[in-house]
Amino acid sequence: MFELHVLGTSSARFAHGRSVSGSVINTPGGLALIDCGEGMQNRVIMHNRNLKKSGRDNRTRLSRIRAIFLTHGHLDHSWGVLPLLQTLNLDGRKNPLTIIGPTTNEAMEWAKNHPGETPPIESDISPTDLAILFSQWQAIGAKDELSYTINWVPIIIDRDLPFTCPEQPLDGVNVTILPTTHGVPSCAYHFETQRKPRFNREKAEQLQLSDGQISRLASGENISHGGNDLRAEDFRSETRPNCSIVVSGDTVFGPPGFDINHLPSPPNLLLHESTFTSENQEKATQYFHSTATDAAKHASKCKAGVLALTHYSSRIERLSPLVSEAREHFSGPVAATSDGDWFRVDSDGKVTHYVRIEEGWNQMIL
Repeated sequence: MFELHVLGTSSARFAHGRSVSGSVINTPGGLALIDCGEGMQNRVIMHNRNLKKSGRDNRTRLSRIRAIFLTHGHLDHSWGVLPLLQTLNLDGRKNPLTIIGPTTNEAMEWAKNHPGETPPIESDISPTDLAILFSQWQAIGAKDELSYTINWVPIIIDRDLPFTCPEQPLDGVNVTILPTTHGVPSCAYHFETQRKPRFNREKAEQLQLSDGQISRLASGENISHGGNDLRAEDFRSETRPNCSIVVSGDTVFGPPGFDINHLPSPPNLLLHESTFTSENQEKATQYFHSTATDAAKHASKCKAGVLALTHYSSRIERLSPLVSEAREHFSGPVAATSDGDWFRVDSDGKVTHYVRIEEGWNQMIL
């Protein structure tokens, strides 16, 4: 149902062999990027080569990316966008690309009236607000000179609770915006797809149906057998819970959208920043970041199936203390993600963590 390839786990800058933020999500409706820090295009290419080299069938091809979802405009999350757009142009891309990110009414108005300009300090509009960055990127070459069209979608964050994304670029996948708190307009993304009811093959076989008749029923076609009309829906189990993933971006603890009462469904997997350990809770709050404890509390609030930690401060070398801390506040499985790790959420909602090793990946069912 979903694959989430985490290709950057460092905060602010490269440290301890970790790149800055950027992930690839593979959905039933196509590939997308979630954040795009410095060097993201090269990371996607190298990860794809490693997948191919290891003999795996899954891929992260740049040409298949349908959308870029930015959680906010800080450069460690967005600095790789413009070079990526230029590379896609050099590759002769023809398919349109959608770029989505949070902003404010004030920034939208400024960008409209001052295209390509940086707002003055007294305006209280962040120069890294995505409406401003979108305008600047268009002004320096991402508007008329490309071989493909870009659908720029700034999302105004003027509420605290989650809301449906006004643009849905992934077929069959519902995207919900979860507003977060990071000092600039910011959000998390909730990706959800429906799980089809199971086909009851045993029931069909009891009626001594042929393989062809069973295949037609399984595909949703009504058939006749022995003078009786058989409805395909009668051979399906009850509707199963939807499958979903939440990717958080940066946030301080406390946005109400992490409460399960405000989300379309509990995420099977929550990827959440864990910039600090709890001994630096005051620093985390001051800079609008989360500790492992904060991430775990958010995972508990949204009833996540699995919590994956990412976005570590350069002061953090060993990840095991983060996992231990998170486990004190979240009863489900906790994984500390490293660059190149990926997660698979299957049609039953089971999450598998593929841990990057030199020769490929080790599989860990969570």
